[in-house]
Amino acid sequence: MKKLVIAGCALAIASVAAAAEAAVLVVRSSGPSAKAFPAGKAIPEAQTINLKANDVVVLLDSRGTRTLKGPGKFSATASASTNTTSALAALTDQNSNRRSRVGAVRGVPTGATAGRNVWQADLARSGNLCFANPADLGIYRAAGGGAETVTVTDSASGKAGKVQFNAGQTIANWPTEVPVAAGGRYQIVGGASNVSYTAHLIQPVPAGLEGLAQSFIRNDCSAQLDVLIDTFAGPSAS
Repeated sequence: MKKLVIAGCALAIASVAAAAEAAVLVVRSSGPSAKAFPAGKAIPEAQTINLKANDVVVLLDSRGTRTLKGPGKFSATASASTNTTSALAALTDQNSNRRSRVGAVRGVPTGATAGRNVWQADLARSGNLCFANPADLGIYRAAGGGAETVTVTDSASGKAGKVQFNAGQTIANWPTEVPVAAGGRYQIVGGASNVSYTAHLIQPVPAGLEGLAQSFIRNDCSAQLDVLIDTFAGPSAS
């Protein structure tokens, strides 16, 4: 019996080790080998990835992302990113009492996703919209716009709410008059915008980069996945 218990423990440890090893996640891929590396595929860190000419594969793990460009042979391990824990906390910050500062971040990220939060509907992209806490949901528009008003409408109930953007403002709160629910469909119209979304609830929110990315991939929330990837973009290898 003791031998069986020891053997069982060894098997459990080996299983955990194997699961931990497969911690690198494919989040984007294109080119001739794209079918072999679909978004959402987990790859063991020890694996060597063989890419052909014109292949591009973006990997993500707890340290950030890494872009591989073929042709060539590459390690699956992503390069370390700077302070990913605080960056992820800022990017996914949830607090039902902070509606006046939706999208605010603490120091990071910067660049193309500066000031962004993953819980934002992008006025430039229709599609699925993942949310965790309706009170944290925001609306994002590209920088440089003038003052404009957009109207958010619940396609099922017809409830509508107006959102005012001041000149230069990029982020606003989702209107409280239009509560968001899982499976709901919403349209935003105004200015140059005419986009629609289907809402998907993520609950509980995964603690790590890989889990959150996998949730966005599973629910096809591609715009939010792009914000996550671009925020933690690491070096490219080719």
